[in-house]
Amino acid sequence: MDEVKKERIIEDLRSLGLSRGDLINVKMSLKSIGYVPGGAKTVLEAILDVIGPEGTIVTDSFVRVYRLPIITRKKRKITGEKTPSYAGALANAILEHPNVIRSTHPIQKFAAIGKLAKELMLSHTPESYAYDVLRKMANMGGKNLKIGTDEQVVGVGTTHVAIGSLGYRQKRPSLGVFYKNKFGEHELFKLNWSGICVKGLIKFIPHYREAGAILSEGYVGEAEAKITDMKKTLEVELDLLKKNPSFFFCNDPCCDGCRLSWTFSEKKYLKFLLDCLHAKKYKKIIRVFLLEPIFAIINKI
Repeated sequence: MDEVKKERIIEDLRSLGLSRGDLINVKMSLKSIGYVPGGAKTVLEAILDVIGPEGTIVTDSFVRVYRLPIITRKKRKITGEKTPSYAGALANAILEHPNVIRSTHPIQKFAAIGKLAKELMLSHTPESYAYDVLRKMANMGGKNLKIGTDEQVVGVGTTHVAIGSLGYRQKRPSLGVFYKNKFGEHELFKLNWSGICVKGLIKFIPHYREAGAILSEGYVGEAEAKITDMKKTLEVELDLLKKNPSFFFCNDPCCDGCRLSWTFSEKKYLKFLLDCLHAKKYKKIIRVFLLEPIFAIINKI
């Protein structure tokens, strides 16, 4: 496999349309680019070189959540500024950068470097909606840079903003973490927003293209890449989801996230059970019909 050096990544990003001063939310599959000496750190440096000090890069730096209740102090999972992220190589590369600023939201943390980093990150607190950073970016002319195919790197960042703006609710397991509040005390934070089935996000792509929300498409190294206008993708999502809240539902009859969890899900439990039996998805049956009710009872104790 040929090396994909920093100079080529810079050239590819510029050819794709990334410019000095851009405000960008980045989603990336590092391995899809090819062999990059220095890994995600090299890609980050290339992006920063292209957007310059006038630009701003934002990435997910989300942290893991745990089933509640988290009973004893000894077992508490405390999140903070230095908590590692599960969001991938780029997330952890940006967290190691000396100029990074990370939001103080206990779970859906974002990290940023650049001119608008402080403005975006310091306002994203435990009181904020989980994806409020992306809403602000959309209103500020932000773009999404996706490096990897739509199957490898799902979504463009704004769909959760649309779901939250429309107030759509989902029944989810009780999950959370402890964090240190402004008084230095350990406080429990419960996951309080809705998720989205990743298998359904690809359904939005043709509509983005039709609306002109995809600004450019090309390659970064060996990876497919695209830049989208965050304001336009959000407008597309809001329009589609107002007309049909279940637009993003996937085609898997055994996806309990789509079939059972939303207020507008069909909730045909017998059909769901039979479909799972037919597909031999026995673990799914155990989780949905046995484990989830048990945890629901525990969480009320």
